Amino acid sequence: MAPPPPYQNAPQGNPFAPQGGYAPNGAPAAPAHGSFGTQDAYGTQNSAYGQNPAYGAQNPAYGAPNPAPGQNPYASAGGYAPAPPLTPACRICATQPAGDMTIRQHTGLLVAMRFSKMEGPFCRSCATAIHREMTTKTLAGGWWSPVSLALFTPLTLLWNLYVRTKIRKLAHPTTPSPTGVVMDQGKPVFQRPLAYVVLLLPLLWLAAYISNEVSS
Repeated sequence: MAPPPPYQNAPQGNPFAPQGGYAPNGAPAAPAHGSFGTQDAYGTQNSAYGQNPAYGAQNPAYGAPNPAPGQNPYASAGGYAPAPPLTPACRICATQPAGDMTIRQHTGLLVAMRFSKMEGPFCRSCATAIHREMTTKTLAGGWWSPVSLALFTPLTLLWNLYVRTKIRKLAHPTTPSPTGVVMDQGKPVFQRPLAYVVLLLPLLWLAAYISNEVSS
């Protein structure tokens, strides 16, 4: 009987190591040392060792770009629109639109003066009513002191004239008053008799002068 053939020398190293780059059970073998930057089992590109992704690059974990330096990462990206600015309502009737304005009144007395004002916001209807009332009272009672006659009454009337241009730019209220308060605008200023009291002032001065001359 012939002797069996001699066994070949086994290869050096682990005889159970995977051959041909495949691990046991068909699992893919891990990349060799120093193979950073190659494509892994999930089909994504590994970054080089020690290299961070640049700002603005695509973030593979969340599918959104990384925020640039100084950018708020929690800012709205189109999912929610910013809240619209609040529109002021009229302080009298609570309707909209309304505008911020200040309407003034001046009363000149013989030895004193009185300043009055109404501050908004007002709608067009309420502002018109207040403007007509306070301007008419200024025309009627703003001339009865020298300083009022020469300075404060003309300035008050000029101010209210400017406010009148702001009132005309307001749109009319489109909804009824939620409080049920409705101011009566009344007649325009120059259709009110009190607006013409100022015309009596020269007549009164003339009567006082004549009376003084006669008595002397």
